[in-house]
Amino acid sequence: MVKHTIVALLACSSILLVSTACAESMPESLLRLKPSANLRIETASLKRIDGRFLRATSDTLFLSAQGSEAAMPLRDVRVLWQRGRAVKTGAIVGFVVGAIGTSALFSAISGLGEDGNNHGSPVVWGIALGGAGGIVVGGLVGAAIPKWHRRFP
Repeated sequence: MVKHTIVALLACSSILLVSTACAESMPESLLRLKPSANLRIETASLKRIDGRFLRATSDTLFLSAQGSEAAMPLRDVRVLWQRGRAVKTGAIVGFVVGAIGTSALFSAISGLGEDGNNHGSPVVWGIALGGAGGIVVGGLVGAAIPKWHRRFP
């Protein structure tokens, strides 16, 4: 009885593995590419190709590169980048810089007047206000900066 159960479980798990492998013939990151996205591909032979995404099939990626259409087999794609913007990076850097700078400024200003009327910690207010402002400003600056985002693998 135990042998039959183990064999049945192994058979079911191998069927699931095979069906999952067939369903994943095209990576999800490639399914999410938008038409005319700027791509940079590094092939298995370490050749680098820049072009615009046209379409993809289950085993081939089609690009418009150097004025012509190029077909790239997915098995030859080693690394794929998509050109985007550095909004997230800018927002993170803006938060850190804004929070630290505003906290230091608020601490210095609060140290000048020792009136005992404290409406919360200046460091907390500096982090909250400076961080929020930094996220907005950093995100806007990052939106102006192009950045390659790795999409595959």
